[in-house]
Amino acid sequence: MSELKFVRPDTKAPRPGERTQPKYEDQLLDPFRVAPHVWHVAGCKGCGDYLIDTGDGLILIDTPTPEFSKAMFAAIEKAGFDTKDIKWHFISHWHGDHDGCSADIKDASGCKIFMGSEEWQMKVVPPESVKKVIPDMKVRYYEPDVIIDTDEASFTLGNITIHTLKTPGHTPGALTFRFEDTDTDGTVYTCAMHGGLGVAQMDTIEGMKIQGIPPECRDKFIDQCLEMSHWDIDITLPSHLNHCGYLGDNLPSDKTDFKPFADKRVWPVMLLERRGYVMERRGEESNK
Repeated sequence: MSELKFVRPDTKAPRPGERTQPKYEDQLLDPFRVAPHVWHVAGCKGCGDYLIDTGDGLILIDTPTPEFSKAMFAAIEKAGFDTKDIKWHFISHWHGDHDGCSADIKDASGCKIFMGSEEWQMKVVPPESVKKVIPDMKVRYYEPDVIIDTDEASFTLGNITIHTLKTPGHTPGALTFRFEDTDTDGTVYTCAMHGGLGVAQMDTIEGMKIQGIPPECRDKFIDQCLEMSHWDIDITLPSHLNHCGYLGDNLPSDKTDFKPFADKRVWPVMLLERRGYVMERRGEESNK
């Protein structure tokens, strides 16, 4: 069996001028299986987008930035699926690196789009301050079919029940997803994806206000990360591959082998690392 190198999550976002954009072709990534019926299909190394085979149609969680639309469609096909079979599409939050190709998926499949109420509000009417700090990724317009307005909700399609939880901090109401996936031998794996682990957005209260994030979301993020770290999660689905060390260059050689991802350490370590970072920033700010 192939093994993954377990590394600490990358918490600190690069500052302006620190990040170099790799060539497009160097960012491409073939699909790989992360759970019995779940595939990473972003088509690129930067994003975490997942296709779930429910036995009665497909569920897609998030899409990459617009320039990777063709790569995503190709990845879905390489994984052995037809985009037309996508029935539901969940969007974790409103940023263009999570909904950049959602309109394309809607056009190709006619799927239902699910989105949190706070996230849709930000998408439709972002504050003027947000427009200045969030880059325009030229995301095509779409409309959700189901707006999730409760903190917790559950949705069942085929063999899969998706449980959603609003986890504000990175954005006003980013969604976290949790579900059980059963292997052919009867083993049940609990899978989870936290939809908003970008923590640099919470460095300062002033910065949060500029980005349209209510200040109380920082405390909520800290509390929820601690609570959620106690969840018994077998397989962590990172919303960006660098959130828990599953970089494009650190994957099993057998792209159908999901067993290396079944590591209970990843979920609590990832959440507690992120929580610690935000707590440090809060402490630094309060001491000024």
